[in-house]
Amino acid sequence: MKGQCFTVDFLTKKRKVNEGEVPQYYVEHSHEPIITPEEFDKVQTELARRKRISRQYSGKSIFSSRIVCGDCGSYFGSKVWNSTSKYRRVIWQCNGKFKGEHKCETPYLDEETIKARFVTALNAIIESKDNILEDCRLMQATLTDCTGIDTEIESLLEEIEAVTELTKRCIAENSQTAQNQEEYAARYNGFVERYEKAKARLEQLRTTKAAREAQAEAIGAFMFEMQELDTINEFDEKLWLTIIDTVTVHADGRMTFKFQGGTEIEA
Repeated sequence: MKGQCFTVDFLTKKRKVNEGEVPQYYVEHSHEPIITPEEFDKVQTELARRKRISRQYSGKSIFSSRIVCGDCGSYFGSKVWNSTSKYRRVIWQCNGKFKGEHKCETPYLDEETIKARFVTALNAIIESKDNILEDCRLMQATLTDCTGIDTEIESLLEEIEAVTELTKRCIAENSQTAQNQEEYAARYNGFVERYEKAKARLEQLRTTKAAREAQAEAIGAFMFEMQELDTINEFDEKLWLTIIDTVTVHADGRMTFKFQGGTEIEA
């Protein structure tokens, strides 16, 4: 590691930038963390969620990339009305509302409406939270049981190792003894095809496992918050970010809140 300063002369206190002359070490748990491990895990889960939705994500607001148009499937985006006057107002509407020939019929929403409906939906599930938590436990157990995936991953790793060794031997034999080059190319390409096929399947399984683990973690965060909750009277930003998956807005003004545990409530 380079970049940090160190003392050259302890008498004069002369210092210089460390360019590799002095080794640096990382000591785990030597400082108090800036955020708690639980908060760190939530951040990682949120980053994974943003990665899944890729370019559609905008981090300007807690409502970004969570409110979905029930008409066309686009996310809702914010728009400022009367931005230069005292009547300035932020509203949310479908980003695809005026795109293409079909005009979405979902209404716009102001932030106070979103917050009030969230409070209503959350209080509705709190009333039956014991049943919901039990469902969440079963779902989490299913998601975290990756026995089948792990077995196939292990098999694929063995296949990749075996094919790699066979490919090396194939190349070595061709360099040491005269061979029919068409036959050699066919054998070599066959090994490459097997390798690429196994590698692609391995990446697919790892992605699937990571997605399941992320979903299980999100459900766990939802359960943790739900266990401590009683009736709430006002909007809580932390709760919104922790327990809401998506909110679907319908043309008739209904809003369907989908929570991380999979429970859906209309408000």
